[in-house]
Amino acid sequence: MTRRLDARDVLDADATTARSFWGRVLGFYRRTGPNAWDDYALVEEDGGPIEVFAETPVQLENEGAVFRMRRKGVVTVVAWVPGRGEARDGPDLRARFLESCIRHEDPTPDGSLGAWLHGQLKPKPEAND
Repeated sequence: MTRRLDARDVLDADATTARSFWGRVLGFYRRTGPNAWDDYALVEEDGGPIEVFAETPVQLENEGAVFRMRRKGVVTVVAWVPGRGEARDGPDLRARFLESCIRHEDPTPDGSLGAWLHGQLKPKPEAND
């Protein structure tokens, strides 16, 4: 069964990464139609390893050490790959991931990821009549 999301919910960043680490790409979300408001569907694929940089806005999934992030304009699903010296398995994998890799602060306190990434737009000058 294909996982579908409303266009407004495909990436609602709720945290940032606290440090850089490695992950494995599990898939990406693709728009199901030609319009910006069309739903997105998860396309599962093994995209290989990816380095995730510190201060990257992410949306945490509900289970596991899995999150969504924007990469090259595409919302990508990534699973954390523990580094050397970090246990790779166990029931507390998510807890270790959250403690060591994630900063729980809203990266968009003003409610706009675009404004957070690119800064505020300058106000449009008034027309002179």
